[in-house]
Amino acid sequence: MRAWIVVVTVLATVSITSTGLAQQDRRSVSDRLNDMKARYGQTYEQCQALAESRGYRLSDPSQDGGLIMMFIEGCIMGRQR
Repeated sequence: MRAWIVVVTVLATVSITSTGLAQQDRRSVSDRLNDMKARYGQTYEQCQALAESRGYRLSDPSQDGGLIMMFIEGCIMGRQR
């Protein structure tokens, strides 16, 4: 009986966690980029310029939004030069 309660508890926890992560991903790429811009300011702008110089098209984030966002995040964290 106790094993059954543990299994149900674990499944409920996984379900709640998955739902929370899915809700975070519903924000648009533009919203996420705007959040990064507000948080990192000048560093974001420098990384955005670097992304543009490397051929990323920032005019349409829905096209390559995930790639752009990953590039800029990596740049902010010092992974892109």
